[in-house]
Amino acid sequence: MNFNSSVLLRAYSFLALSCVLVPSSTAQTAPQVERVTVTAERPYYHETLSRIFTQYDYDQENLVSPTHLNDLLTQSPLISLNGQGGQLQNISIRGFSRWRIQSLIDGVPILSDRRAGASVDFIPPSFISSVAVIPGAASTYLGSGAIGGAVNLRIKEALAHQLQVGWSSNQSGQDYSYTDFHRNTDWKVAYRNAGNGKDAHGMTLFDQYEQAALFVRHRPEEGMLKEAWSLYSDSQDIGKSSSDFPQNKITTYPTNRHWLGKLNFAFDNVVANDSGSVVTGNLWWHQSQLDSNTLRPGDRINQSNTKALNFGADIGSKAKLAQWQMNWQLQLNGRENVVIDERELTLAEQLVYRVQSLAADELALAGVVDTSRRINNVALAAGVRLDWLRQENKGQHSTNTNISGFAGANYALTPHWSANLYISSAFRNPTLTERFFSGETPRGTVRGDASLATEQAINLQGALAYNSRQLSGDISVFYQRIDNYIERLSLNKDVLQYANLDRATVKGVNYQLSWQPSDSHFNLALSGAWVKGIDEAGNTVADIPANTQRIDLKYQFDVMRVFATLQYRADKTRLAAGERKLEKAYIVNAGASWQLTEHTVFSTSIRNVTDELYYVSADDQAAFAQGRSVQFTLTMSL
Repeated sequence: MNFNSSVLLRAYSFLALSCVLVPSSTAQTAPQVERVTVTAERPYYHETLSRIFTQYDYDQENLVSPTHLNDLLTQSPLISLNGQGGQLQNISIRGFSRWRIQSLIDGVPILSDRRAGASVDFIPPSFISSVAVIPGAASTYLGSGAIGGAVNLRIKEALAHQLQVGWSSNQSGQDYSYTDFHRNTDWKVAYRNAGNGKDAHGMTLFDQYEQAALFVRHRPEEGMLKEAWSLYSDSQDIGKSSSDFPQNKITTYPTNRHWLGKLNFAFDNVVANDSGSVVTGNLWWHQSQLDSNTLRPGDRINQSNTKALNFGADIGSKAKLAQWQMNWQLQLNGRENVVIDERELTLAEQLVYRVQSLAADELALAGVVDTSRRINNVALAAGVRLDWLRQENKGQHSTNTNISGFAGANYALTPHWSANLYISSAFRNPTLTERFFSGETPRGTVRGDASLATEQAINLQGALAYNSRQLSGDISVFYQRIDNYIERLSLNKDVLQYANLDRATVKGVNYQLSWQPSDSHFNLALSGAWVKGIDEAGNTVADIPANTQRIDLKYQFDVMRVFATLQYRADKTRLAAGERKLEKAYIVNAGASWQLTEHTVFSTSIRNVTDELYYVSADDQAAFAQGRSVQFTLTMSL
């Protein structure tokens, strides 16, 4: 296997070969209207999954910039903050986090070699319209990284020539963005910066950052190429908000740079027939660089430089077999030149050592088929994936083949009530870091294990849903068992080793309810989740969030909208290694938005209204959350 061949040649060869092999198929999924009133195409798996359980989207209607994308994500009761604070903080979905959940930007997977997982906060929130949450094992569609679920962030459409200016009191944060378009090309540019914030007791948090980003999208009127977009983001001097700051460790990320994009194609005449077949394909790439600098006062300085090129291609279509609607897709995903260079310096900045702790590549091929239909009041769906992966690092290599699948049914009990059941299998291959890395991190020396086994999971979930003109909601129960669960274990005080545990189980309940009285401008939403995770010995596994309940209130006047949220986070006393006890917390946010003129909107909000002191997560090195903060945003259509 030659891992040094051209990325584009691989991708185009894959598409060309697939076009030769494809059978006759039907038209692509029809576009649907988003909440921002812009027609946008859904991912290819949305149509099938929406037949058997409710799909949830969350927008920024109750948020005021400047903010973080995590504020958008945590509107879902399934999502909690995880790990340490700051701009690179990650999330968990129903107790799964790090490399067990997949984050996507308009279908482009965001991968990272940090154990904390991939953060999407390198994208300015002003670029994003909404997020779709996929709960539970989604390996059939998204592969190894989605054993615990996924989130897909959608890039906002350009509706006007728009300038947005924002300010935040806690970090003295500034946010500037401009959106424009000409015919079938649109672009966005943004600049953001913030100093260190303060917690509710006035103590300094190390969560500073500076960020600039540019996005360009083009939709040709003719030809096979339907859409092309590219996004570049450069963040500097990002502080890692940790309870170790500043006495024990000061971790800064001097550079967090990303360049990604996607090309979308439609091949109308792959097979000469009268079926109107459309075969679609995508090419995507994501090049990233993350530098870290960890100062250990009175001791030493550790620095690392991480670079990677991720790329992929897919081709697929739809077909009909009797009464069954079918989708198929062939996928190629790769990572090249995944390199981590480290060095240690004395406090006088004299070099102690320099080492390359990772120099790896990987290539994955997969085929996916799903099918769905409706029989009277019952909707049925099923799918299967065959996946092959090869990983390589300095002469070491590993090859894995996995199969995953799902089956589900939704039964319409009455015009308003429905019940659904969903069962799926999933897998997670060890990452390059878990398998091959050996080096220094902010938490100490970490060693990989080339012999790690692939995680295998069974996911079962059921839900009861109600939907009427004024009231909608559902309650879901879920159970997921993971064999060969990979965790980082402590060998001694300063050395950690990745290892397989026998088994872990995560289970829980979540609900969502939305009520809007007829002919009323008032809306009330309730949501919450209870999650529990244990290993085979009955010990709590890492990253299980505290139970949460949330109330969202919203009222629309003629030219003004007011909103408020109250979140109750219960205490957490069942802890895994590397976690701390959490006290219960009540978190209140409120805001309002005024339509000053036809082209001008002014918004304001207060985060953490009661100035509550609470940790951002159960991570034993997590810092407190920011104290009270006031935001102002002015949006002008030019």
